Amino acid sequence: MKAKTCMAAVLMVHAAVAQADTTADTIAPDDHGAYLSVAFGNGRIYGGNASGYRWMRGRTFEVRAGRQQDEVFGLALPSGWTMRVDFVHYNEGHPDNNHRDGFALQWLAVHRFSPMWTGELGAGPYLSMNTTEIATPTGNTQIDDARLGVLLSAGLRLAVPGPSGTHVRLGYNHVAMHTVHRSDALVLGIGRQFGAAEPAPDVVPDGRLWLGGTFGTSITNMAGTHGAHAGVLEARQYAERWGIGYKFLFEGDDGARVDRRGLAGQLWYVQPVTPRLSMSAGLGPYVAANRRDGNRTATNLLISFQAERALSARTRAIVNFNRIKTFRKTNDRDLFQIGLLRRF
Repeated sequence: MKAKTCMAAVLMVHAAVAQADTTADTIAPDDHGAYLSVAFGNGRIYGGNASGYRWMRGRTFEVRAGRQQDEVFGLALPSGWTMRVDFVHYNEGHPDNNHRDGFALQWLAVHRFSPMWTGELGAGPYLSMNTTEIATPTGNTQIDDARLGVLLSAGLRLAVPGPSGTHVRLGYNHVAMHTVHRSDALVLGIGRQFGAAEPAPDVVPDGRLWLGGTFGTSITNMAGTHGAHAGVLEARQYAERWGIGYKFLFEGDDGARVDRRGLAGQLWYVQPVTPRLSMSAGLGPYVAANRRDGNRTATNLLISFQAERALSARTRAIVNFNRIKTFRKTNDRDLFQIGLLRRF
């Protein structure tokens, strides 16, 4: 069974809400600020390769991190509407023989019906990874099946007491993917639309080199493996909302399939949430050798989702989730990490 957990993602969203500076509460909640939400629910798959029990067993969840926009690529909406761009980690639960999750980049149109109610509609590409078994001449074989599809979403938000912009969110997600199963799900959770924020003057990144490390666990998304300790050494530079990072990853030994280590380079987009808290997403190639595969070296894709808290002008605490995608239908991995970055 594919091992999945949302704990790191939940921790990142919880940190963003719990540690938000009080200065953010005094700014209009829809004024170009960050958006964060987490939601859980249930749904069903159908069509394509769906078989057996098709409900998601209540393990559906999504994590969203986005930014309010005036326009996207020159497109503006009519008066009364705003738009947002979200980075989404979506997990489609555990139907029989289909444990699919992935990452989407969504454009959303947002309309406030009243001070209490807000609606939104979203669409965007969805890169999915599905652990499933397929029939082969030698018997059933487990694979990590990567496919590109579309994630369509609708949401209804109800403002609740708390910091400005806090709401309960009821969401509907539809996944459309060619030749394989589709899915529909309802999710319910909590979110917050933050006001505009820039880094505090004493913690503004200035292009200098940041060095640090993280430590945590790694999970191979295939049966017959166990969790392992994992570590990452990192060097990073920031340029306003963008960053470039270089990593040396020790993924740890899962006892059966993967004992991998290597070098990665990533381009990061950084979204301030409060003057001292930011969320970021990173993407880039990862060249690594697997000791449990004769030290075979291959190029993989490293996708990261991270929360950063400035502890001082020179130190940042980080919590991140990393997905390693091999695109060889085997040995994909998830890393959940905490650590520090230090400016030099």
